[in-house]
Amino acid sequence: MPEGAVRGASRHRSPGRAAIRHGAVAAGLTGSALALVGPAVIALPDQDTQDAAATLELSAQGAALAATPSSGGTQAAVAPVSGPGTSAASADLIKATERDRAADAATARQAQARQAEQQRAQEAAAEQERTASITGCGASSSYGGVADSVQEVGNAMECVFPGHDVLGVGSRGGQSDHPGGYALDFMTTDGDTIADCVIENKDDLGVSYVIWDQRINTGSGWEGMEDRGGATANHEDHVHISFDRGGSPDVSALRSCG
Repeated sequence: MPEGAVRGASRHRSPGRAAIRHGAVAAGLTGSALALVGPAVIALPDQDTQDAAATLELSAQGAALAATPSSGGTQAAVAPVSGPGTSAASADLIKATERDRAADAATARQAQARQAEQQRAQEAAAEQERTASITGCGASSSYGGVADSVQEVGNAMECVFPGHDVLGVGSRGGQSDHPGGYALDFMTTDGDTIADCVIENKDDLGVSYVIWDQRINTGSGWEGMEDRGGATANHEDHVHISFDRGGSPDVSALRSCG
């Protein structure tokens, strides 16, 4: 072969190689990821002729080419754009949700408070009605001039247990609270309910002790008494109630009796 032909062949370059050698893009391939540094024009030679070339123009600004392991090659993947506006919108949405939750919680608390207030008002009205039924029956006897606190209890008990004769001040043989006006006798032959009610509310009524059916109860249970020789002496026909001096009774406690 002539020497000139060899040198001519060595100077002849294909368009593809020239583009790779003199192209305007520098590309780096690390693993399976290809990153574009700047705008690139890659000429791909046609298989039939070197003169025809397919040109692909890519803009690498804000984009990355990544290899897909399943395909064995590289594919272009464009990452979503985010910025200050996106973060602000997310923060506003979170704040709005928190405000809605706080408003719902406040509304629920207000509803509960109103319900509790209504319940307290109903209970107070019911309590007032029960107390009125205890003190509003019209009983007003002074039982011979007993102490005011004793009269208050006696009148209330007449409302709860109507239809009984009630005795107060009177002379008694031996030691007794009747002469001083600190005792009441409810005349009955069926005094279990009255006696139990008074003992149950002993402290509220200012009661010191109760005698009924030949038994005495000072707050520690019923204890038998000696036989005094008759129904009245043995308290078989009345419930005897003795009171503390200077008491301040709460007759509303009697609402549980009757």
